[in-house]
Amino acid sequence: SQSTTERTEHRRFRLASKLSTIILSGTSGSKMAFSMTSFRSALPGLHSCGCSRATAQPAARSFVRPVIEAAHKKGAGSTKNGRDSKSKRRGVKVYGGQPIQTGAIIMRQLGTKFHPGNGVGLGKDYTLFAMQEGIVSFHQTKYKKEVSVIPFEEYERPAGQQMKPGSRKSRRKEQYPPRALLRAAAAEQEQTAEAE
Repeated sequence: SQSTTERTEHRRFRLASKLSTIILSGTSGSKMAFSMTSFRSALPGLHSCGCSRATAQPAARSFVRPVIEAAHKKGAGSTKNGRDSKSKRRGVKVYGGQPIQTGAIIMRQLGTKFHPGNGVGLGKDYTLFAMQEGIVSFHQTKYKKEVSVIPFEEYERPAGQQMKPGSRKSRRKEQYPPRALLRAAAAEQEQTAEAE
């Protein structure tokens, strides 16, 4: 004959078994379903056979971390780069103090960073070009930067660029004059000799 305590625990176990069957009936076959043995061992104070024993201990649950499987094959992605534009060759072509001929390009620019001055024209792509022969001059006005072409007769070198008398450069120029001057002097001597 069983005691009253054992009967109560047996009824309790049977009720828990029925409840577990009802709950797990919708998730049968899935990974979340677990065996009846693990459910029984989770109930405190009950043995695997359903009777109450003092030596029965609840089984320790082990958490299994889910493993996420990823693809081992690299996908062939389309490259988004791999383009380049043609160089525009912008910048100053003839600097200040240098001689220039008519129609020659002074500078190529994006926008009017430098505005045209006297003797300088502006193209549709903001290119500055010379409209007369002379010397290129860069100067700053009150509101903008300008580029001008000064004729050879009117051009005066800045004070910092003028040749100082008695300097090594002036002495060397006197000693070795330009070939154009030598040719002109030789032509004059020939003309005077023929006239005589």
